[in-house]
Amino acid sequence: MKKFSLFISVALFFFSAVATAHGPVRGKMTATLLIDAPAEKVWGVISDYGDMSWHPAMAKSSADNGNNKGSIRVLTLKGGGTITEELKVYKADKMSYKYKITDMSTVKTIKHAGQDENVPVLPVENYQATLTVKPKGRKSLVTWVATYYRGYVNNNPPEELNEAAADAAVTAVLTEGLVDLAQNFDTGANSSEVKITMRR
Repeated sequence: MKKFSLFISVALFFFSAVATAHGPVRGKMTATLLIDAPAEKVWGVISDYGDMSWHPAMAKSSADNGNNKGSIRVLTLKGGGTITEELKVYKADKMSYKYKITDMSTVKTIKHAGQDENVPVLPVENYQATLTVKPKGRKSLVTWVATYYRGYVNNNPPEELNEAAADAAVTAVLTEGLVDLAQNFDTGANSSEVKITMRR
């Protein structure tokens, strides 16, 4: 049994090392929060794809074609920078929509492996996310699922663009957004109530 446990530990370490040293592995992060308000009211806050003012990181947001597929949303961040996203799926009857990041501004440029590398406002690549509200009696379960790769797609990523940096940034986006959304209905909502699961 001890040998088996040691084998598993070594295998997990090896997999982690290979993922970091050789190539990015897609991450899937799921954040959920039970909000003390009816689903229709919670959905009412986030249903306008072009209005993401409910998220504390946003200075302003707008979309060029409302809630229609292909609508392009531009988010201007309070900390500086912009994120551009495309609406892929919108289902009002399911209280859900899916979007993809198509462009981001650069925070800084670093030297890595003899090359200049841009560090975007969110250090990820190929980021897609789905936001869904489901009724749970008189409450609502909000689920935010994001899939992404680390920001550096080649081997041996710099610290600013590795898996840890990507995971930390996405965790902050999802957690802060869900808590701020919940605080529209319950001022006592906090990050400890957000459940995060991660698969890679």
